[in-house]
Amino acid sequence: MKAILFFVMIFASCGVAAANYATCLLKHMPGLQNDAAAQAAINLCMSENPDGINGIPQGSGRGFLGYKSGAECAMKKGAETRSELAGRAIYMACNRLYNAPPLN
Repeated sequence: MKAILFFVMIFASCGVAAANYATCLLKHMPGLQNDAAAQAAINLCMSENPDGINGIPQGSGRGFLGYKSGAECAMKKGAETRSELAGRAIYMACNRLYNAPPLN
């Protein structure tokens, strides 16, 4: 039983975010070559996640195995993406998932 609990805790801290708007964008946007395909991906992700980017807590992708920052994520996920719209969506999603929430 302790082993199962250990693996559940490890998985929860790995930075693997539940399916949401940002993770949908990061699944579909990398490598897109044109803005029409990027807009189609945005439409798909919004239809699956109507709350959009505002429904995602800032920094919710951070964890043991996640990216260290939004910039690192954007560089790796957007490197082969020629569509400017897709690149901006990747940047936005990465920043929401991997940048720390502001201190209050």
